[in-house]
Amino acid sequence: MFIRKTPAIQNGPNSIASLEAMTIGGVEQWVLIRGQDRRKPILLWVHGGPGAAQIGFISQYTSEYEKDFLVVNWDQRGAGLSYSKKITEESMTLERMLNDLIELVRILCARFQQDKVYILGHSWGTVLSYLAIKRYPELFHGYISVSQIVNWKQNEHVSYKRILKKAKEVGNEKAYRQLIKIGPPSWNKANFESIYNYWLQKFGGGVIHKGSFMKLFLSPLFIRSEYHFLDIIKWLRGQLFSKSLLKDEAEAIDLYQSGLSIQVPIAFCAGRHDYTCPGELAEVFFHKLQAPVKKWIWFEQSAHTPMIEEAESFQRFVLDTVKQWHKNFN
Repeated sequence: MFIRKTPAIQNGPNSIASLEAMTIGGVEQWVLIRGQDRRKPILLWVHGGPGAAQIGFISQYTSEYEKDFLVVNWDQRGAGLSYSKKITEESMTLERMLNDLIELVRILCARFQQDKVYILGHSWGTVLSYLAIKRYPELFHGYISVSQIVNWKQNEHVSYKRILKKAKEVGNEKAYRQLIKIGPPSWNKANFESIYNYWLQKFGGGVIHKGSFMKLFLSPLFIRSEYHFLDIIKWLRGQLFSKSLLKDEAEAIDLYQSGLSIQVPIAFCAGRHDYTCPGELAEVFFHKLQAPVKKWIWFEQSAHTPMIEEAESFQRFVLDTVKQWHKNFN
């Protein structure tokens, strides 16, 4: 009950299945590394949030990737297994977490004797990932973006308008009345954000469009062995800790200020029903970007998490994209 581990990979003489703590940025941070062949290219997943760590459930959706990649998941500083009371509030900054990411990439490259990694960022993780490829393109084969955040405040305002419009369209007077009362973001009252999030999920534009959040996210936390019971409490605390301390920096995010030219291949995707990070904002950004190769795809049955909501289609998207990049650049 209180032992955390990741299952071994069967019939893989050169496989790796490791759940381990590393010292990154001077603090203990946890990393999950899984692959049928440790010589395969590294695919580093960078989770959303801030604080939405995913080591506890993500392996349920990434086992097929382990055939073609060395799949690495990292619970970021202050999140999930990497949440600790020893982490100072002062160290919870975007810049520090970006430095953590680069340090992790260099550790992985040195350990597995590779020069570069593929990086896959989701939501908040797209900000870290984009800034990483901008500053250190030599470390990355390519970047896969899922639910890209470009301008945080613009995201919130478009999201709010979408939900308000949806409430009016379906004739939900209660939703419309409550949303008008709280007004557009940002909110300084926790219950206002709770009201917004309730209707965001209710109208199918939140974390998932259809299906059960419990089945897709929470049940695996209890079923899988990467987190034990007390780690789930840590997972919840880490989300509150990270979100509160990174709130001001998150709201100031505007990737247009970072420039519109990158040196690595990119592939962006968005859920058609995503109200959390409306895809049309990322699509405008995508079309303005200059990159060696770029690709855009909509996932028609998804909201914010197409890698889980349409897991099989998303896997094909990743594999096809990487094969195309490999063909073009090797």
